[in-house]
Amino acid sequence: MPGGEPRDHHFVPQFFLRNFAADEERTKVTTVSKQGRMAIWKSRSIKNIGFERDFYVHIVNGRPVSVETDINRRVETPISKSDTWQKISSGRTEELDPSDRAILYALVRHLEVRTPHFQATSRELANMAASDSSSMPFSDEERKMYALQRSNPDLAAFAFNISASTRYFDRGFESALITVSRSPIRLLTSTNPAMAWPTPAHPAMHLPLPGMVPFERVLALNPTTFVSVVEGDFDGAFFNSEIGLNVALGFNRRTLGHFAHFPEVRHLISDRERLNEDMTWAPYRLVSDTPEKIIFEREDRTAGAQADI
Repeated sequence: MPGGEPRDHHFVPQFFLRNFAADEERTKVTTVSKQGRMAIWKSRSIKNIGFERDFYVHIVNGRPVSVETDINRRVETPISKSDTWQKISSGRTEELDPSDRAILYALVRHLEVRTPHFQATSRELANMAASDSSSMPFSDEERKMYALQRSNPDLAAFAFNISASTRYFDRGFESALITVSRSPIRLLTSTNPAMAWPTPAHPAMHLPLPGMVPFERVLALNPTTFVSVVEGDFDGAFFNSEIGLNVALGFNRRTLGHFAHFPEVRHLISDRERLNEDMTWAPYRLVSDTPEKIIFEREDRTAGAQADI
């Protein structure tokens, strides 16, 4: 690597994590970290989570190339210096309005594609495309693309890094539906902060591939607000409103589900409130609880259910 190039690559920006800080200096967050069957909640330094060594490196002509600095320059700095981000980071999300659409859209799309979870999903799709019996339909063009990536891992890494270093303003931006939701309770997030999950179908949705399930992209902006983006012909609709307790609880349970199910989602960012109840649902059992640390152990409820049949 070139001299002076950073090696610890944060796939969750530190400026973003500071929105969920647990201290006045905004240097620490409280997280649940998965460690095998165990999950441990405690205070952790923001600089020491959400990163991997040389994560944004690919090989060109036998030499390593990093896009970490490009990501900082092209994406993180413009977003973190924007008026939109100042509203979010200062807790003034009720002031977010249609003028903030560009940054909100770019933030959601960018944070979705730069994580180990997204990288692992891309690899899984590439492997599925190799099978004619795959349950997911692939076009001939997609099968060729994935075959090329399987045969050339450096090309796959290059494609991932290009996505990670791009600030999104595609053709869907102007027409997408963007909704800001303000919560009555603290929201959970993770080191895979932007998620795609199913949502009710609407005729205006953009679902270009066969067999696609209607979905929205969601992102907790701070502990009290999340934003959702739905691609489609919605004429640039924008909403900002308070939500009820049940909607907020549903958001947290889906975030918990991602954390519990996907191995690449390594940290759940949460305070102590409702944590035991949430982790019991996840499903974990409480092992010990002290002011500084809470330890949980994962339960195999599937095996128990099968034994009861």
